[in-house]
Amino acid sequence: MPFRTTVVLSLLAALCLLPSASAQTPGWDLRHRLEIRANYRDSNHERFQLAFPFPDILLPVGQTRGFMETVDPGQHVELNLATLQLDAGYGTWFHARAKIHGVDKYRRNPTSNDRVSDIDELFLVLGDMPEFLERPDGTSIFVLAGKSPRMERQPVRLLESYGLAATSFNRFEDVQAIVGGTLGRNFYWRVQGANGNPLYFRDPNALAGDNGIPELLEPHPDPDLKSGFPILYNAETEDLFFDTDQMQFGQAIGYRWANGDQSTGFDLILFHYERDLADGVELTGTFYGGDLDLLNGPFDQGIGVPLTGRKKEEYGGRFYGELSGFTAVAQFTKQHLAGLQRQAWEVEGGYRFTVPTALVQSIQPAVRYSDLLNRFAGRGALHPAPSIWWSWQKLDVGVRISLARNIDVTIERSMHEVEAPRDLDLDETLATVRWRL
Repeated sequence: MPFRTTVVLSLLAALCLLPSASAQTPGWDLRHRLEIRANYRDSNHERFQLAFPFPDILLPVGQTRGFMETVDPGQHVELNLATLQLDAGYGTWFHARAKIHGVDKYRRNPTSNDRVSDIDELFLVLGDMPEFLERPDGTSIFVLAGKSPRMERQPVRLLESYGLAATSFNRFEDVQAIVGGTLGRNFYWRVQGANGNPLYFRDPNALAGDNGIPELLEPHPDPDLKSGFPILYNAETEDLFFDTDQMQFGQAIGYRWANGDQSTGFDLILFHYERDLADGVELTGTFYGGDLDLLNGPFDQGIGVPLTGRKKEEYGGRFYGELSGFTAVAQFTKQHLAGLQRQAWEVEGGYRFTVPTALVQSIQPAVRYSDLLNRFAGRGALHPAPSIWWSWQKLDVGVRISLARNIDVTIERSMHEVEAPRDLDLDETLATVRWRL
């Protein structure tokens, strides 16, 4: 058995065996959560003709031009996710987590040919690392190592969809080591070394889209899932172990405050990341490479977007606040990619109404507005996905209804305004039933 597989299985086995240890050793806190999600999805059908010179043999029979097209239009009912999360903690000085998913059609990265099952999170923490609006008793320090969420990712999502800023920059976890702590109870700091999420592209709606799948290299391909209208984003890292080839370094400072019962509080973090883009990053399920290979375009035709150097840099901030039943999130990120610049921001808010019935426990309407501005353009319109330089606005509105027995239903509508050469109707309706045990 490969060494890396042995290490991963050993860590998972250790987490599974910890409950028996906790029964004999006071101080252990063991938790597990099983989550299953099913969806109804209604995606509008849209297509956009491309100027990219695809060879005739790489186009469907009878087609003379390539198209960007809605990934999977129409109405669908699908099992989206089954995930198991195991947490083990001992006081405030040790915490370990393993989070494993199966199916997860909406997360598959970079294409539907990605792994059906994967490890989303696998990390250890030594020291006091408070979550959400929790604060330590005083000055503290911690060390985290493993695959875990990015430092600025929002702690609570009010809708099942993602905004343009979250999709572009911090949706996926990274393999990283973080040293951090607090000065007093409120001010905190972080220093990070990480693999760095590879740069790739995906549709901003539920399904990522299939770009660069092996079927596209067969004569006259016509795959079931289409390309979508992709935007650049920080994709999921393909490994669970550190790779120092293009090491990313990051820093963050923040301030956190909450009242005694944590019913009111806020968390503000400012962050910065920097690394060099790789010539190419091999990704599961696609012949496109991540990082510079993606920006240069396929088939070595030299008609990608114009680049300068290989520096990848991101900086910005994220605010999270709670006031009784009201929750608000705002985030902004600016990114430099080998001389290209883009930025995105989003604001999201929702209010949770308690409903005193046996069936319905609460109702939480929510709204999110997000904006993506690309300050670069391609050479003409010859990249196979010109949508990567379109500017974009997205409005998501929905409601989450919490029911008895740890079940909730979220119904939402995503509406897009895209600065494309012609009007596009990319709207999508998503209904999610989630059960947590």
